[in-house]
Amino acid sequence: MTIHKGHWPTPDGELVTVAREWPSAEAAREAFERRRGEGLVSFTAYEGIDHDGAFTYEQWTSEDAVEGLNGAPVYRLYRGNRGEGAPGALVVVSVEFEGPDEQRQRDWIDLVFTALDSEPVRPEGGISGYFHVSTDGTRVLNYAEWASAEAHLAALAAPGANGIGTTDTWKKVQTYPGMTEGGSVKRYRPIVSAVAA
Repeated sequence: MTIHKGHWPTPDGELVTVAREWPSAEAAREAFERRRGEGLVSFTAYEGIDHDGAFTYEQWTSEDAVEGLNGAPVYRLYRGNRGEGAPGALVVVSVEFEGPDEQRQRDWIDLVFTALDSEPVRPEGGISGYFHVSTDGTRVLNYAEWASAEAHLAALAAPGANGIGTTDTWKKVQTYPGMTEGGSVKRYRPIVSAVAA
């Protein structure tokens, strides 16, 4: 199974994304089984690779269409790219900022792409990165496909690595003004995926 068989919106698309964390793979599977709603476009559930818990990535036609939000953040895709290769792991990078600021979200993501372009050699195994901004202006979510969890860990452990990269621009990404300590990096493998007909 590929990581995601759903529809990827363009940055100016109307779809919204809901990213939810679950205590277990079974809870994510149960959420998948309960999925419904005319506005649901795609739903993918993942289990943690090196941690307990699970994650679901849902795409909806609009924020008003989302059922059972229960405080889960809602995102819109801002920017992304996809290279070649078959994904074997999903890396979810969550970044939180002090207070809402839509421009700060986008500026930070643009800086990540500048940092990627500044790298003399890209890390092996990185396949895609889809950067989402929360509609409340306080978070960024990167849905990143990797060849394997080991490839991602190797990139983080590379000599001189500051995050994924080695250039000074990556230091700016890591120390961006207004970022809080509330972010996270988690690795997952897919367990079930469906696209609305």
